[in-house]
Amino acid sequence: MFNTEGAMVEWPQERRYRLSNPVHVPQQRLADIPANLLREVEATGAFTALIQALVDAFKEKVDPREKLAELSAAIDQQNTFGDYDETVRQVVLALAGIAALRKTPTREMWEYLWSLAWHSAPLETFLPQAVIAASTETTFRDQFFVIARNIVEVAAQNPGRRAIQREKKTGGNQREHWQRHPQLSALWRGGFEHSFHAVGSDDDHVLSIVAEIDVAEFVRLLALYDYPDPVAHALMWCGASWRFERWKAVASVAPAAFGEQAKWNGSLILPLLLGIARDQFQFGLGHEPTPNQVSEATNDIKSLAAEVAKTIAPRADAVGCMTRWGNWLVRTAIPAVSANPLPHPTDAASQGFIEDALLEALIVKMPADRWSPEPAPDAEPWEPWCQVAAGALIALGRKSSMPSPSEFFDEWHISPDEWPTQPGQSLKLHAIPFEGAGPRADGYGARLLAIPMVEAGRADDLWKQFWDSTDTLREIVEFGDPDETENDGWQGRNEAAKLLMLQFSVGLMMLDHLIEPQRPLEYDRSSAIENLLPCLHEAVREMAATDQLNREFWSEAVRHLAIRRAKWLSGPTGPNSVALSAEVKPILADFIRTLAGDTENLLSLAYVARRNGVDSAALAAAFKAAEVDIGTEIAIAEHLFAISPRAIGINAAQINAAREILHDASPDHTILHSL
Repeated sequence: MFNTEGAMVEWPQERRYRLSNPVHVPQQRLADIPANLLREVEATGAFTALIQALVDAFKEKVDPREKLAELSAAIDQQNTFGDYDETVRQVVLALAGIAALRKTPTREMWEYLWSLAWHSAPLETFLPQAVIAASTETTFRDQFFVIARNIVEVAAQNPGRRAIQREKKTGGNQREHWQRHPQLSALWRGGFEHSFHAVGSDDDHVLSIVAEIDVAEFVRLLALYDYPDPVAHALMWCGASWRFERWKAVASVAPAAFGEQAKWNGSLILPLLLGIARDQFQFGLGHEPTPNQVSEATNDIKSLAAEVAKTIAPRADAVGCMTRWGNWLVRTAIPAVSANPLPHPTDAASQGFIEDALLEALIVKMPADRWSPEPAPDAEPWEPWCQVAAGALIALGRKSSMPSPSEFFDEWHISPDEWPTQPGQSLKLHAIPFEGAGPRADGYGARLLAIPMVEAGRADDLWKQFWDSTDTLREIVEFGDPDETENDGWQGRNEAAKLLMLQFSVGLMMLDHLIEPQRPLEYDRSSAIENLLPCLHEAVREMAATDQLNREFWSEAVRHLAIRRAKWLSGPTGPNSVALSAEVKPILADFIRTLAGDTENLLSLAYVARRNGVDSAALAAAFKAAEVDIGTEIAIAEHLFAISPRAIGINAAQINAAREILHDASPDHTILHSL
């Protein structure tokens, strides 16, 4: 189990525990007692009498608590085992229990023995150890496996049988709910701990014992359950959550969970193990880690992710597993990565980096040309677009061809009659993972979806077709949902607006992939950018005028376009960069003109532009060309800031950035009041 330091693979928490306990004092173990001493104890007449007393108590159904007190008193007698030390006396009852189980190898006998252990911490410790020790004998091991199977079969059909009275129904309710609503994503999401107290004791501890004897048999027993709560409990208590090697051993022999076309067959064990694996990537960087700590954690995450992928790769259902879990990792990565100041999983300090590292490791181990872009027959409503996004990463990893965006395109082209029906509902459900906690114009999900679109053909032509196909959504945003009889169609407006914000974000990310492509494109990037930029600007202007609910998003969208035009497209920025001539519209002044009258967003644009390295003199010239007086905007901002700093979206840093621009304005600048 414990290898040399160089070869050891551990969960982060496992490693922290080991390093924080350099001197580990183990619990008392049966194996530490000399074998000849145990043989001496077992050869006594008192030991034979103890065995018979256990058998008789079982047959007579004597109350376990009373019998335990009687047996403990007998063991401590001077003429029985009183001369032995306390540890030996504690072990005696466990050894007698094993002998009694040999005489009566039944489920009921084990249940009685374990009921004694409920009232004795030493017996609870030593009885499992005694079973494990006795299992070196094949006959006893096989007998115990039969007993364990019988117990698990009863436990699986009687959830909560060992729970306290007020919680006995909890297990049954959990099982019934799962049978009505089985979901693969629920296994990865986890959260089964709340039911452990209700179902965790149903197996009378046999699962944990079998896991120490034979992992393959342990897995076969787990497969008897038809709902996840007890399986999750058993996987945790067998050590998969705190020992990587145990997790790896169980994952290697877990039954196949995915079949043809990556369809989930209902097996619980492997999906739960994958959820456990993700949860163990807790490297504890703290609030202000040093660069060295971040670098070390980054390498550790990548190495551990590679070990997880290496464990999955030899399985017969590896491709199906990688496909479906990959979809889930994309789903969870999108909001996490998008929450970073820069929506990219750079290193261990970035949110979403763990999901990205796991995806990258899975792609490295994925066999070439085996991944399919077609969603599984049982795909959940959120999966199709996540599979497109995952497919883009797989293609960039050279393990498949780039998925076609045609089906993705087609979903958006819906008529007013289709909006309230299945096509409209599917569109909304597929988009949910990409909307995140809040809209962000440069979100990570849109960045992934844009990759296949840029590589499928000229990005400017595809974007125009894409935007033109959603006139139904834009009409709903402007005029309301005609199928809503209440609230003037505002729910429909909101749903359609979310989709259009995502659509624009995809277009913006298409622009980014043209500016810095992931790999060479088969068409002229410069002309595509020259055509795409004004199309995106026109889309923003249209939505800013009609979408009353999300004006902040569309103002942010203007800033994104402006920064790209001013910083990345105004001149060469690298060996493979594209620059537009100064005459190509829209120019920076056009974006400033779009925000005219909006002091908050004008100063935000000025601040972000300076942060991105746009020259203040160029900004001053752009404000002048747009006929927006930067001095007047500063005065308005200072007045609002003085009244209530918290009530407006303006801060001192933005005002200072605007002052720099004013300082570089030409002396003959004419002051015009913004409208």
